[in-house]
Amino acid sequence: MSHGSIAGEKPMKIALVAYALNVGGMESFLFGLARSLRNTGLEPAFVVTEATGDWHANPLAEGFSVTSVLPRKWQSSRCHARRVAAALGDFDAVILNHSSAAQSAAGLLPESAAVISVLHNDMEDMYRVGLANRANVDWFVAVGEQVLKEAIKRGAPPERVSCIRNGVEVFHGYPKRDGFPGSHAPLRVIYVGRIEHEQKGVFYLPGIAAAMRDRGANATFDVVGDGNDSRALRARIEKLGLAALVTFHGALPHAETMRMVSSADVLVMPSHYEGQPITLFEAMARGVVPLASRLPGITDSVITEGRDGFLAQVGDEAAFAEKLALLAADRELLGRLSRAAWRSALERFGIDAMASRYVALIEKCSKLRRDGAAGRRTGRLYLPLLGKRSQFPLFLHEALRDLKRRACCGRSGREGAGRGN
Repeated sequence: MSHGSIAGEKPMKIALVAYALNVGGMESFLFGLARSLRNTGLEPAFVVTEATGDWHANPLAEGFSVTSVLPRKWQSSRCHARRVAAALGDFDAVILNHSSAAQSAAGLLPESAAVISVLHNDMEDMYRVGLANRANVDWFVAVGEQVLKEAIKRGAPPERVSCIRNGVEVFHGYPKRDGFPGSHAPLRVIYVGRIEHEQKGVFYLPGIAAAMRDRGANATFDVVGDGNDSRALRARIEKLGLAALVTFHGALPHAETMRMVSSADVLVMPSHYEGQPITLFEAMARGVVPLASRLPGITDSVITEGRDGFLAQVGDEAAFAEKLALLAADRELLGRLSRAAWRSALERFGIDAMASRYVALIEKCSKLRRDGAAGRRTGRLYLPLLGKRSQFPLFLHEALRDLKRRACCGRSGREGAGRGN
C-alpha cells in the first residue's frame, strides 16, 4: 500500500479528530490507523477538542503531531467550534471521531477537504453526534454491521455510508509459542477499558470473580483502565473479599496495556453495548481467548462460540463464571481456542486491510470534491450540536447551573421544613 501523494506532489495531511485521547477502543483504532497511514507516506496528525486524556502523550511519543483546541471558559461554544475549524483548515482530509465541536464546524472547512465521520459504537450519543451536519460531511463510516443498519435507519444517506471494521496489528506467527501453564497455575483474566457500568458492565466483574472463587476455580483478575465508576467498583471488590484476586492497574500507556494483555489467558468483556470493540481484536491477535457479552451483530459476528472464544448473555454472571471455570480446568481447550482466536484475527482483522479501505475512501471523497460532485460547504456552524445558549461564554453556563442547583436545594429545604411542621 503506497499512497505517498494522493492528490499532488506533497504528502496528504490527514487530521484524526477526537474529543479526547482516553484509554479505550476508539483511541486504539486511531493510533493503529495513524501508524498505517504514515507507513503509506501520508501525514496523519491528531487534533483533540474537549480534553486531554490518559493517552494524550502516546502519539507524541511515537512522533505524531497533537494539536489541542480545548474549550475556554470565557469563550462560547460557537467560538470554540470556530477555533477548531481554524485548526483543521490546513488538512486535506478530516476524520471525525465523536467530537461535537468539530462535527459542528465541518461547514467552515475548505471546499477541497474530504470530511469523514466514524461511528464507533451502537450508542445513542454516537449517532447524535456522528450523523449530525450531513450537508457538510462527505461520508459516514460504521465500524460494524449493526451500527451500519442503525445509522441508515437514523437517516444516514445509504449512498454515503460504508462499513469498515476496525483493524489491529496481528503477529504473523502464533504469539503464545510457550503455551499455557498447567491447571495448578491461576487462569489469568484481564479486563481492559473504561471503568463505567452503563456501557461496559464493570459491576458484573465482582460477581463473576466471586462465582469463580465459590466454584473453587483458580483465577486472578487484572483490571486496566479508569473511569467514573472506579471507586464504586473497588468498593464492591473489597466488600466481597476479592482484593487478593483482583488487581487494579489504572490507566496505562497503550504499549504497557498491550504487554499486560499479551500475558493474559482470557479477556473478559461484559459490555451492555459496543460498536466493533478494538480491544477484543487486539486480544485475539495476541492469542488471548475472548469471553464477551453476546451482542447481536457485534460480538457474535466476531466470536464463533466454542471455536475461538465464548459468549454469554449480558449480565449473566453465572454464565461468565462457568465459561472461565471451564477454561481454568481444561488448559488443552484454552490452548486450542487461543490458537483459533489468533488465526481469526490474522485472517479477518488486520490493520493494513482496514487502513487500505480508509485510504481508498479518502481518495474517493477527494476526487468527488475536485470534480465538483460533492455539495458545497454551507460556511456556517451546525448549531444544534452546540447546545442551548451556545452564544454565551461557558462560565455563564456553569454559573446558571449553579444558581439552578441552589434554587432547587433551597426549595427542597423549605418543603422539608413545611412537612416537619
